[in-house]
Amino acid sequence: MKLTLVILLLSGLAAEAGATTVQGTPPEAPSAPSAQKFALVQKATTQTDDSAGLRRGTIQAVSIAGGTFNVHGESVTFDPKSVKVFGRDGKPASLSSLRKGSTVRFTLDPRDRLHRRVAVIYLD
Repeated sequence: MKLTLVILLLSGLAAEAGATTVQGTPPEAPSAPSAQKFALVQKATTQTDDSAGLRRGTIQAVSIAGGTFNVHGESVTFDPKSVKVFGRDGKPASLSSLRKGSTVRFTLDPRDRLHRRVAVIYLD
């Protein structure tokens, strides 16, 4: 009796089962970007500016009177009247705190087109 019920149940399920087929043509592949769109993207990436990024280094030489210090073999300038200097504690510090061998983090002045003038110096 149970076997008969199982066979009837399975045959009923088998009758309802079926396969679905998709008809028609596949969708078209997306077209390649136009040269004009690529040119706009290219133009935007070449205009990016990282001058405000934070840099880190060890002072190799410093001239407070001359408004320069060397980091990674590169000379950068600062305006002694407008540069902001902060100590390890985050409080304002004086330019006399800059010494050869000091580890510093600094930002470049975004108004300087040559990207050589420092705006803010953090002493580590």
